[in-house]
Amino acid sequence: MKVHTLDQPEKRKEYKIAGLPTVITAKPGGGEIDRTLGYIKTANFITTVDDYQKGIGTLGAMLAEEKSKSKDPEFLYKLGKKLFTHSRWDDADQRYAAVVAVDPDDKSGKADDAQLGRANAAGKKEDYAGAVTQCREIGKRWPKSDLAPDALSYMGWYATQGGMTEEAIAAFTDYLNRWPEGEDAEFAKEELAKLKNPEKSKAKTN
Repeated sequence: MKVHTLDQPEKRKEYKIAGLPTVITAKPGGGEIDRTLGYIKTANFITTVDDYQKGIGTLGAMLAEEKSKSKDPEFLYKLGKKLFTHSRWDDADQRYAAVVAVDPDDKSGKADDAQLGRANAAGKKEDYAGAVTQCREIGKRWPKSDLAPDALSYMGWYATQGGMTEEAIAAFTDYLNRWPEGEDAEFAKEELAKLKNPEKSKAKTN
C-alpha cells in the first residue's frame, strides 16, 4: 500500500510518520516490523528489509542491545535515529544526548550529528526555542564542525517558526557572512528578505 501523506495528513498522524519518504515493513497480518526514513539506495534498502524480517537492525533488537552498548556513541546515535524514525522524539533526544555525553570531543564524528538530531527532535515537538538552543550548541562545542553551516541554517528556520524574528535574522545573517556561497545561501537570503519585509512578503503571497 502506498499513501501520499502530504495529501492525507490524517494518515501521517495515524502512522506516526516522522518525515518523507517513510517505508513501513509489515508482517502478513499487517503488524509493523520496522520502518525506514529517507531515500535509500535500492541494494541497501533490499538488505535492510531482509534484515528486518530476520529481526536484525529493528528497533526492538537495538533496544535489547542498548545496555551492553551504552558507551558506544555510534550505536547510540543509530538508536537515536531509529527512535526518531518512529516519531519517538523524547526517546530519540535522550539517546542523542547520551552520544554527546559519552563523546564530548566528537572523536566518533557522531556527537555533532546527535546534537543536530536533538534540535530536530525539539522542532518536531514544536519546541522551537529548544531547537534554536540545541542548534546553537553545535557552534559552541564544535565551531569547526562540518555541520556548523547546517546548524545556523536550521537555527534561522526554527527561530522563524517560533516567531523569534531577531534570532532568525541574526542566524541567517551570520550564515551569509560566513558562507556566502554555502549550500543554503539562497535559502538564507530568501528568508532574510521575508523577515525584514514581512508586509511585502504577505503581499506577494496574496
